[in-house]
Amino acid sequence: MKIFIICPDKWVPKEVAPFHSVFDDGYAKKLIKHLTNEPSVCTGCGDECVNCRKNYHLNFSEDIVGIHKLPAELLYYIDDPEKYLPAELPPHDILLAINVHEDILLALPKAVKKAGAKGIIAPIEHPDWLTRWARNKIKQICAGLKLECAFPKPFCSLEKNEVHPHINKFINYFRVGKPEIEIEIKNGVIKNAKVIISAPCGATYFVAHKLIGKKLNENIDGVVAKYWHSYPCIASMKMDPELGDTILHKGGYTHYNIVHKAIEKVR
Repeated sequence: MKIFIICPDKWVPKEVAPFHSVFDDGYAKKLIKHLTNEPSVCTGCGDECVNCRKNYHLNFSEDIVGIHKLPAELLYYIDDPEKYLPAELPPHDILLAINVHEDILLALPKAVKKAGAKGIIAPIEHPDWLTRWARNKIKQICAGLKLECAFPKPFCSLEKNEVHPHINKFINYFRVGKPEIEIEIKNGVIKNAKVIISAPCGATYFVAHKLIGKKLNENIDGVVAKYWHSYPCIASMKMDPELGDTILHKGGYTHYNIVHKAIEKVR
């Protein structure tokens, strides 16, 4: 499976021009580092690193056909969004649009369809990334083009669904989306924790590794919270009115739940 990524370029701090917005590249960098298995994607263990990711095939560099970076500072409203896109997108299966200006995002479905892609995933890691109006409009455009689309908030909430079989293939192939782990327990102690599906930032591998050796009568949620935070999760702490909570908290609850689910399976 081949993916194409569109995301902001690095922003050099300066005075922002009038009527412009700044688009942060932090999440895109974390995602790309995970998908290419960059050593710097996880530094949580410091000098005690045992390279816990080595037992998984996590370098998908050859499956990324391109990364197109947009200016990090753009006008509030863009009249000609196509000028920020390549004349033609390379052939791919799924487009990942990470923190892309809404006007540019609305111009993407036609280009994606022309490139032979089957779907678009535009995760939402901050309440300001994508409005409900834009999501609904993109869904309408994609439906007309017979393109799948998903807007997981956050990316680690993306689940398989019969309405998007090609996005399901993306989840299976890259093993990212809503996390899933398997746990081995002996005498009340977690002996092993295997990641089946990880949060797209890669945090689940760090959390799973840190569960090994922990007793079930310990505060397991506290263990998950400590290492999920220190990975760190970089979703927004701004209150999201749709969730009634922050997107960062939703990512945390997701990890608590999958750990408890894995423990209950083997109890």
